[in-house]
Amino acid sequence: MTATTTSPATPSQDDGADRPPVSLWRGRVGLIVGIVLLGITLRYAITGMSPLLTTLRTEMGIGVAGASFLGMLPTLSFGTAGFLAPVLIRRWSPELTAALAMLLAAAGTAGRAMTHNVPLFFVLSAVALFGMGFGNVVGAPLVKKYFPDRQASMLTVFALLMQAGASLPAMTAVPIADAAGWRISIASWSILSLLAALPWIVQLVKAGKKKSAASVAPGSSAGATGLNLGVGQLIKSPIAVGTALFYAMASLNTYGMLAWMPTIFQSGGMNQAAAAAAFSVFTFLTLPMALITPILATKLKNVTPIAIVLALVFPVGYIGMITAPNLALLWAFIMGIGGGAFPLAITMFNKRTRTAQGSAAIAGFAMGIGYLFGTLGPLLGGALFSATGSWTAALIVFAFTSILAVIGGALMTRGTKSLEDKFTPNDAKEEN
Repeated sequence: MTATTTSPATPSQDDGADRPPVSLWRGRVGLIVGIVLLGITLRYAITGMSPLLTTLRTEMGIGVAGASFLGMLPTLSFGTAGFLAPVLIRRWSPELTAALAMLLAAAGTAGRAMTHNVPLFFVLSAVALFGMGFGNVVGAPLVKKYFPDRQASMLTVFALLMQAGASLPAMTAVPIADAAGWRISIASWSILSLLAALPWIVQLVKAGKKKSAASVAPGSSAGATGLNLGVGQLIKSPIAVGTALFYAMASLNTYGMLAWMPTIFQSGGMNQAAAAAAFSVFTFLTLPMALITPILATKLKNVTPIAIVLALVFPVGYIGMITAPNLALLWAFIMGIGGGAFPLAITMFNKRTRTAQGSAAIAGFAMGIGYLFGTLGPLLGGALFSATGSWTAALIVFAFTSILAVIGGALMTRGTKSLEDKFTPNDAKEEN
C-alpha cells in the first residue's frame, strides 16, 4: 500500500482532519449506495417477521418455547457476531466482511422462507441474523475508511437507515403476506441484501487490481496493517470499556421496554389501543434521534453531557411510570429520546479511533457485549414481575442501571485521546 491518495475512494488510515474536504459524490457513488443499502438491510429479519409470527407459528407448528427462542435469537446472534466481526475485518477486510454479511443475510432469509422444517428454520434464521450482526459492526469502519472527510453525514445516514430499515419491513409485512403469502413476505427482503453485497464486491475487485499493480511496482511494500486489538487489549482501555458499558445498558433498557412497555402501561390502567399508541411514540422517536445525535456528537467537542442525558431519560420515565401512570405518553416520549444512545455510540466508534481497524475493534467489542445484555432485558423484566406480581421492582432495577450508563458514557466521551493511543504494536498483537 502506498502513502499516496489517488482518489476520494482510496482507503484512509486516519480521521481525515488534516485534509481539505472533497466532493461527497466524487468517485464514491458506489460506496454511498453500499452504505445506504447496508444500513437499511440490518433489521428486516426481525421486524419483517414479528407481525407474521402468529401465522408462522400456526402453519409451522412452532410452540411457545420456540417462539420465545426466536425472540431471543436476534440479540444472541448480534452479540456473538459482534465479537467475531472484528476478527474477520482485520484478517480479511471491511469490504469482504460487508459482502459476506449481506450474502449470509440473503441466504438465511430466503432459505428459511422455503423450509418446512422447524429446526432448519431456526438455523437459517441464525444465519441471516449473524450476517446482519456482522453488518452492524462493519458500517462504522467503512465510513471511517472511505469517508474520513464526511463522517458526520455518512454516520447519520447509516444510523438513520438502520432505524428506517426496522420500520419499513414491519409496515409492509402484512400487506405483502395478504397479497402473496407469508413466505414471500419474509423472503422478499433478501433481494435487497443481494443488491447490498454488490458495491462491496465491486470494491473488492478494484482493490485486488490495485494490489496487483502495487506488488509489481518498483519499491512497493506491504505497508502498515495497523494495530490488531483483541479483547485482551480492549478490556484495558477505558474508552472501550466505557463504550461497551454504555451500549450494554442502552440495549438492556431498550429491549426490555420493547418487550414490556405496552404490558406495563396496560397494567397501569390503559386499554390496549392507548398503550399501543404510547408505545408507538417510544419507537418512533428512534428516527429523529438517529438523525440528530450523530451530527451533534461529531460537531461538539464535549459530548459527555449528551451521553449523560441519554442515560438519564430512562430512569425519569421509569419513575414516572410508577408514580403517574396516567401520563404514559409523556413517559414514552421521554424514554424515546434514549433511542439516541445507539447512534451516539456508533458515532463514538469513529470519533474515539484513528483507524478503520480501531473502529472495527471497538464496534465489535461494544456491540458484542451490548446485545448480549439486550437479551437480558426482557428476561430480567419478566422474572422480576413473576417474582413480585408487580412491575414496580422491575422498573426500579432498570432505573438503577442508569448509574452504569452514566459511568460508561463518561468513559466513552471524556478526553481527546484515541483508542489506539494507549497501545503500541507490541501491546496489541492479535489474539490467538
